[in-house]
Amino acid sequence: MNILIAEDTQSDRLLLRFYLEKLGHTVTEVVNGEELFNTVKDGYDDWDFLIVDLNMPVMTGEQAAREIRALHSDSPEDWIPIIFLSGSDNDADIERCIEAGADDYLVKPIQHKVLAAKLMAMARIVAMRNKLVGMNKRLEALSTTDYLTTLPNRRAFETSLKEEVAKASRYQQSLSVAVLDIDHFKNINDQYGHHAGDEILQQVAERLQEGLRGGDVIGRIGGEEFALCLPHTESKDAFRACDRYREVISGMPFHYNGAPLTVTVSVGVAAYREGVTQLDLIKLADSALYDAKRAGRNCTVERD
Repeated sequence: MNILIAEDTQSDRLLLRFYLEKLGHTVTEVVNGEELFNTVKDGYDDWDFLIVDLNMPVMTGEQAAREIRALHSDSPEDWIPIIFLSGSDNDADIERCIEAGADDYLVKPIQHKVLAAKLMAMARIVAMRNKLVGMNKRLEALSTTDYLTTLPNRRAFETSLKEEVAKASRYQQSLSVAVLDIDHFKNINDQYGHHAGDEILQQVAERLQEGLRGGDVIGRIGGEEFALCLPHTESKDAFRACDRYREVISGMPFHYNGAPLTVTVSVGVAAYREGVTQLDLIKLADSALYDAKRAGRNCTVERD
């Protein structure tokens, strides 16, 4: 492991380095809190552990730890274990260190076996924590990803759209939304079975992704419904862009078990207006979509 030592007393620093290297770790030294903070700030991911003396010149270990914890306060998964060193076993000093962001506390003079045990215990905590973070990320991905197409699901799409609506309102930017619905999708399921319908949904998603403009966001928001967020796009430009998305679907046949299938989509487009929410925009695009269905399907309709 890569361990960064912050210790202003040379003899303590050399002894600590000797112990750590004997345990097989790679060691880097700094001599005050300011050097510690700057070193971590410039290479946060370089370090597996920080071992920090409490009382150091320029910036104390306590101050440095608070600054280091503040670097990634909004990203709790970015965490480096910090072990404090001090000649004091005073309860108040230990409490201050823990409050500053320490994970453990060692009283000088350091005992080799105690240090080794502390590092071993901390390494187990790190391993368990990393496993938990990984599991949480996978769960988050599952909760925001459509299982069939791997596109963002409705929840994730609405979250992205909400952010774009906020930007459009704050910076007076254009924004459009479209809803695409596969025409006569029930007929595909009835004639070929639901497995065929699933394959068509996957192929539609792939084709839309391949034709996706830079900056646009696509999601699957319903059974055979997809939605598009088109930032920085005025109504007329959105209509043209979405009609090209429609042509991407209808321009070439799809295939199931080697047989060609003609698949088309109807598209409804709505542009952002001040005061509307992301849900309002989707409803407006849905309304335009129904007009496209009534107009004969396989067409794009823009909501004024």
